Amino acid sequence: MSGATIAPYFPFRRIKIQGQAVASQANRVHIRMAPDQRFAPVCHHCGKKAATVHSWTGRSVRDLDMAGTRVWLDCRYRKLYCADCRRIVIEELDLFDPYLRITRRLAAYIHELCRWMTVRDVAGHLGLDWKTVKEADKLFLEARYGTPDLAGLRILAVDEISIRKGHRYLTVVLNYETGRVVYVGKDRKAKTLMRFFNLLSAGPRKAIEAVAMDMWDPYIKAVKKNCRQPRSSSICSTSWPPLAV
Repeated sequence: MSGATIAPYFPFRRIKIQGQAVASQANRVHIRMAPDQRFAPVCHHCGKKAATVHSWTGRSVRDLDMAGTRVWLDCRYRKLYCADCRRIVIEELDLFDPYLRITRRLAAYIHELCRWMTVRDVAGHLGLDWKTVKEADKLFLEARYGTPDLAGLRILAVDEISIRKGHRYLTVVLNYETGRVVYVGKDRKAKTLMRFFNLLSAGPRKAIEAVAMDMWDPYIKAVKKNCRQPRSSSICSTSWPPLAV
């Protein structure tokens, strides 16, 4: 093993580098790390300080490659009892997410590659399992799109998408004025659309003025139950014009 140091390339604030081991062919390196004792441990979930250390554990996480060298970080860290969360959690080290075996900066790199390459191509390029690549990309997508903005909805459009043979459907709700998708649910049943309306409080429901959709009875049932009563007792039997509520 070589004694060459690459520690300056790992400036993680809450981590202290303890040592390294570089393979003789320089194609693999392991960096040993532990929490920097100058920082009080904080909960990875709520970010608050936790005074009680439950136990110590460790894991090896893959980091960004360096000039063709595969890099692993062998990190010891603490499990804490968080009084605010009322459970045992791992400490936040600004290094990796609790359920991934890769660093956050490698996860960010994977997400950017997935914008231009398939999951399998990214996995082959980095020498990772495709499931790891998929989970990393999913984390960033959920952070960006996971909580839809339901404010200011006035005109909705409801559509159904066939996803597989055998009549497997998704129900898609979008803000018709902007084209932004605000909800996707499995199936095309009344309860599918009901789950969307359950996300809205009374005020936003009353603000909905019209819904453009196919005249599918389950959808009509959900709209009538959750929106204002139609101005007319008759409902048009075609998809145009939109159902006014």
